[in-house]
Amino acid sequence: MVKETPHNLEAEQAVLGSVLVDPSAIDIVAAALERDDFYHQGHRIIFSTMLAQALQGEPIDFTTTITRLRTNGELEKVGGPAYLGDLFDSVVTSSNVNYHCRLVKSKAIARKVIDAARQIATAATSTEDPDALLAIAFAALEKVGTAHRQKDDALLTLEHLADLYEKHVNTLDKTRFITGFPDLDGIIRGCAPGETMFIQAYSGLYKSAVLQNMLLNACNRTDLHHLFFSLEMPGTRVFERTVQIGLETLTYRVESGFHHHAGYKEKTLEELRNLKADKLIVCDQAGLTIERIEHYTRLARQRYGQLGAIGIDYMGLMGADNAKSEYERISYVAENSKHLAKRLNLPVIVLTQINRTSAAAGQVEKFSGKGSGAIEASADYLIGLQKDEQKNLVLKLLKNRNGEENLSFLVDMHAPHLKIRGLSPYDQLAAKNAERGKSRLRKGYMRDPENYDPYE
Repeated sequence: MVKETPHNLEAEQAVLGSVLVDPSAIDIVAAALERDDFYHQGHRIIFSTMLAQALQGEPIDFTTTITRLRTNGELEKVGGPAYLGDLFDSVVTSSNVNYHCRLVKSKAIARKVIDAARQIATAATSTEDPDALLAIAFAALEKVGTAHRQKDDALLTLEHLADLYEKHVNTLDKTRFITGFPDLDGIIRGCAPGETMFIQAYSGLYKSAVLQNMLLNACNRTDLHHLFFSLEMPGTRVFERTVQIGLETLTYRVESGFHHHAGYKEKTLEELRNLKADKLIVCDQAGLTIERIEHYTRLARQRYGQLGAIGIDYMGLMGADNAKSEYERISYVAENSKHLAKRLNLPVIVLTQINRTSAAAGQVEKFSGKGSGAIEASADYLIGLQKDEQKNLVLKLLKNRNGEENLSFLVDMHAPHLKIRGLSPYDQLAAKNAERGKSRLRKGYMRDPENYDPYE
């Protein structure tokens, strides 16, 4: 016997009838329900019509709704004037509209869970990679829960916001992505969960090395696992660079050690574990989309627990379904990187290239991102890398959600080891802001919040 799809037509009728009886109830209904939460197709049409009336400032009542449906050619689809009359007569007062909305919503969630289960079943017959299948399964179910929570918690009071902020700051010392370079960290105060940092530069300016240095620093500081999505380098090269940076050695020695020396592998792994480099989890799948990265991140969270941050190398190699041009693809990836950070409540750091005009000029600016202006618009923090006239590597803070920007720093990088030993202010303006930021670090702003007095 085939079981009936979950729905509650009586509750749906009561919700729509409540709006016809009391037009102000549309605000309650619109906040609680979406079009697809209604199971009956006619009810979806009526709800959409009422929403359109409300948005256009048109009164909602029996007569105006019938008129709008007739104008749209949809009156007979919903059962004609007689059915709307039945809806109007089905309730006497709108006082129970919240209760009826909850009934409709509960059935809608049940249907979405069933749909998610079908997606998982379909993926199970077509996906051979068990990790990918688990990622799809987790994401499908999490999507249902996330949509429900977002709708349920859309309106936040001052007290609720204060509670959220208190929880936010009490966990920031561990959850905020700190680059490991005090001159920069003191100014931007770290990249918090839900925020994005984009690092842009032309090819050959150590973008990948900068990101990997930052991720390894963060692993060491927080003891949390961090994800590195390497769309450009294979996992073998990422490992070689991890050894190169972490142990400050030359790559030919790493290769020789693994090839010729017994015990070298075990000794290397032990030294890397001491640096907590084993907290860096690498995914080297090619052509990943934002959606796929989200799948793998949710899988990693299930497997390793709380995560520190996501690093992506790099935007230009990411895919986007249905994008017809580079502009559409980059715009989609940039904008959805921000959505990804908020959905997962994690810092997201993405590498991106600069356009030919900026590359030819030798200057990286806010607008230099290759492919779309959405790169600048979607970044909470935007960092650029360039060479000065003396061929020194310069890091520029182009956008800063937390304050001063357009600051430059010299990067002290030992190129043979790709190890960044620190940053130093490029000029007096950067020095002034860096010292102010580092003074907060010395006072324990991020390390000992209980002993830090913000009014001192």
